[in-house]
Amino acid sequence: MKKTVFLVIIILTVLAMITINTVQSEENKFIITDVTPESLQPSEITTVSITLKNIGTRAAYHVATEVLADDRSPLKVLGRAKKSIETTSLNSLGRNRKITVQYDFYIDTNAKATIYPIPLRVIWSDEPEPEKSIIDEFKSEELYFGIKVSGQAKEAKVDILNVTTVPAVIEPGTKATLEIKHKNIGELAISSLNVRLLAEYPFTPVGSNLEVYINELDPGETVTARFNIAVDVHAPSSYYEIPLILEYADEFRTHEKNTSIGIEVKGVPRIFIQEIILEPSKLTTGTEGLLMIRLINTGTESAEDAKIRIPGAGNILTEEHQFIGEIAPGESQTAAFGVAVDKEAKIGKHGLTISMSCKDKYGASYGNSKIYELSIFAVEPLIPSAYIYAFIVIVLLSIIVYVFITVRIKKEE
Repeated sequence: MKKTVFLVIIILTVLAMITINTVQSEENKFIITDVTPESLQPSEITTVSITLKNIGTRAAYHVATEVLADDRSPLKVLGRAKKSIETTSLNSLGRNRKITVQYDFYIDTNAKATIYPIPLRVIWSDEPEPEKSIIDEFKSEELYFGIKVSGQAKEAKVDILNVTTVPAVIEPGTKATLEIKHKNIGELAISSLNVRLLAEYPFTPVGSNLEVYINELDPGETVTARFNIAVDVHAPSSYYEIPLILEYADEFRTHEKNTSIGIEVKGVPRIFIQEIILEPSKLTTGTEGLLMIRLINTGTESAEDAKIRIPGAGNILTEEHQFIGEIAPGESQTAAFGVAVDKEAKIGKHGLTISMSCKDKYGASYGNSKIYELSIFAVEPLIPSAYIYAFIVIVLLSIIVYVFITVRIKKEE
């Protein structure tokens, strides 16, 4: 009988202890009710607000929270990891009451897009003034909340909007200015931008090296880098790609972008009259001869399908146009027009319009013109008029001398 009573007492004691522990464990219990913002971006520093609620049966005193750091996590807490809730002098949180704590998190640039679990330790005391010597007076529990990392890291990003040249057409043997317009299409400001043009033959820098430094470039802002270059005189007409290196930095890291720009070097034919030879040099009505015109190509591209046309000279020339063909740069070619001055041709000066035209290898047409003044003289008589005038003068003088002498002789008699 005594053994049975003793066993019953032990069982009741154990049940009482379990009940007491259960009640004590439920006296103070915390849950996380809200976490804002819902998602974070890499390479950002963001303040995260965590709302706690006391769902226990009594108030908690000297409440503090602590984010448990994980060195392997791409999410880092800036500042103190352990914080008091700082609501009253006792830092208390009554039952069914909420409190919000804030932590600054930095998200690594290379953080993967996922949800990261963050452990949060809540520390409190059931007593307003716990005895510091009694460790069990302070209680704690670990809660977890999630931080979602999404999207790409914010960064500065440089893009090339357009490339222009001054002049618009770059010829061999000339100088030009390249204007490269850049834009910061990223979300962060650029603290420094270095633009390097790796130009080789047939290009050489003029006045300075092919490198431009730009200090600041805000998101959405544009800037133009200018480079002065010279093109070799023997450069073939072609489309050239020039390597371009962009090095820039934002507040988090440095970037390098290797790209290229394309510019066209295009030779142009330029044909001009170098010399005009008229044979005979003096034309009269009914005269036949030659009008020889020498053209020279002073351009940097061959003049193809070169032609000369002299319209409206049908009463002087036997033809109106001559085909020459190709004239290489620096070379000259001669075209000959037959001369046959009509007997009814007008005596005097005639203005002949000499039109020259050619094409380049791409089929583009070029041309210019010049007015050449040609004189037609009247046919001279067999005895030149000057001789006739001289003869008349001599005869008159002879008569005058004869009369003068005759009169004088008579006076002397």
